[in-house]
Amino acid sequence: MKPLYSNGIELSVDADALGELEDSSAYLEDEAALRAKMEAQGYLFFRGLIDTAVILEAREEILMKFAIIGEIDPEFPINDAIYGGGQAIHQVNLRAFSRSVRDGIAYRRVVLDESLLKLHEKLLGGKVRAFDFRWPRFARPGEGCGVHCDGPYLTRGTDRIYSSWIPLGDVAREEGALMILERGPQHHPLLKHYLAKDADRDGLQWLGNPRELRQRFDTRWLTTDFRAGDVLCFAMDTVHAALDNKSPIGRCRLSSDSRYQLASEPLDERWNGPDPPAHGRDKVFFPGLGSWNNKDFQDEWKTVDRQGRLVIDR
Repeated sequence: MKPLYSNGIELSVDADALGELEDSSAYLEDEAALRAKMEAQGYLFFRGLIDTAVILEAREEILMKFAIIGEIDPEFPINDAIYGGGQAIHQVNLRAFSRSVRDGIAYRRVVLDESLLKLHEKLLGGKVRAFDFRWPRFARPGEGCGVHCDGPYLTRGTDRIYSSWIPLGDVAREEGALMILERGPQHHPLLKHYLAKDADRDGLQWLGNPRELRQRFDTRWLTTDFRAGDVLCFAMDTVHAALDNKSPIGRCRLSSDSRYQLASEPLDERWNGPDPPAHGRDKVFFPGLGSWNNKDFQDEWKTVDRQGRLVIDR
């Protein structure tokens, strides 16, 4: 197996340190089994849940937009997503750009896919709604995402929420696949204080070194080679991170995070409404471009000026 890295740290690929995500597709029609497996594992993984054509249409829509600001090399086909250096990033209104990506018609079809909504309705036991804010992620070569749980970032309304990570195209593990920390006896005791925090009020950073964290929890990281149409659904207390994108051809990883809750329950005002405030009006969702341990959300959110232009030291 090729070496795998997360947050710049090489991970062990031994069997007691790294495993494969378990496909739960056989349980899709069994609500009780789905809920029991989610409770036990903290995640559910499905091969081919969403029509590949729906995924690839969204992929092309988003990559076309990144190509406009120089993030995609024009010498290659758009859908190859070969990194182009991002020459125009500092000249564009990133606020407008980010919103155009999040609100794309083809991308909305992925987030609101009927099969995806039905899955969350089975898990939650009623009519669900997706968060109004959506998180399409463009990971350049060398980039990834730190170790965290979603709960402290999303649960001001209700904690009965599930996240779905969706690769927008095939994503081999060495190209930045998501990984889940397998649950073990130490899962809840070690996370108790962390999960009680609010990311905005308490200034959370990433949970820490993925290699040391795995050893502390005495369990394994789980991942796989993802294909277009796959969905990885997980709970608010599930520890996860992304592998670093080490694409040998300089391919950028494109994926989506979307969140779902019962339509009848209160909403987290940060992520819902016609113009969600997120982590502040001076910040724009634009992951990557550096490494700061996510202090004040810099890994994922960029400070912009009144014209929406980037304000950051690269």
